[in-house]
Amino acid sequence: MLSFTENQNPAPSFIIIYIFTWFVWHNQLFSYFINAQGDFLTKITTSVASLEKNQYLVVFFLTCLILVGRLLVDYFSFKSRELLNSADDDFVNARDDQKFAQNTDIANLMATLTKTQQQLADSKVKEKKVTAEKNDAIKKILSLQHELDEAKADIDILNKVTIN
Repeated sequence: MLSFTENQNPAPSFIIIYIFTWFVWHNQLFSYFINAQGDFLTKITTSVASLEKNQYLVVFFLTCLILVGRLLVDYFSFKSRELLNSADDDFVNARDDQKFAQNTDIANLMATLTKTQQQLADSKVKEKKVTAEKNDAIKKILSLQHELDEAKADIDILNKVTIN
């Protein structure tokens, strides 16, 4: 028997196929056995006598044809399963490529996120610096305003003193 796969279902052997084909080809054995009158031995002799000639060669060729047909079916089912399995391998390989692409995408996304976090930290530092500069400018303006107010008050006092 040719075996195409390890998990192939057991099939009938050549001898079993031959015997089954012989009985089907010589089906008159059963009809004469059932229709014959008498005891068991009489029925058997009547059914065997009904065979005009035993056609071994025809039954052999039919058995070979059935066996070759079964082997062809097994072969084509094996090839189709093999093709499907290779298609599954291609699909798995494609999925592995996609996983790799996704990992690259994730790495790119993480790099962008890290860069954005660094820019955010730099922005916070710049914002603190700008806020500190703004506060210093406001303090200077307030101190200048205060000095200006004092100078204005001094001028007003001097103007009052000179007028009086």
